[in-house]
Amino acid sequence: MNNQSQDALISESASEIKRRCGRPTVFERDHMEGMEKLCTADKHRTRRSHVADYYRGSVFGILEDHSDIPYLEGIFRIDGNACIEKCEIIEQLGRMHVQDGYGEDTIIYAATLAARFYHNGNTVKEIAAYLRRVRKAKSWDV
Repeated sequence: MNNQSQDALISESASEIKRRCGRPTVFERDHMEGMEKLCTADKHRTRRSHVADYYRGSVFGILEDHSDIPYLEGIFRIDGNACIEKCEIIEQLGRMHVQDGYGEDTIIYAATLAARFYHNGNTVKEIAAYLRRVRKAKSWDV
């Protein structure tokens, strides 16, 4: 084996086992490109903020259709051109819907719980953490 081909083998194997920095992506490359086309409002934002926008946007229709949920206006409301939302809570609802595959009924139930918790004085971070635990445990008893 000559020296040139041995160097090529070393560099190829090193590049195959090289770890990538940052969080691993949940989406396929073609899906990410489509997502970035949808989130064109600010090109200078990070990939994570685009992903968060995507998740939040995925449940807007569900929440708009069920605006009669008690206390929902505390965490989500669309008034004309303005959208008032508690981003962390809505993102967790979107992750439940898109990433974890929960159905619309479950999202409505989770939004009802989140709105009630917020009305009762829980913070946004506490509610988002609860929804995250529910998502990961796939159980409401967390």
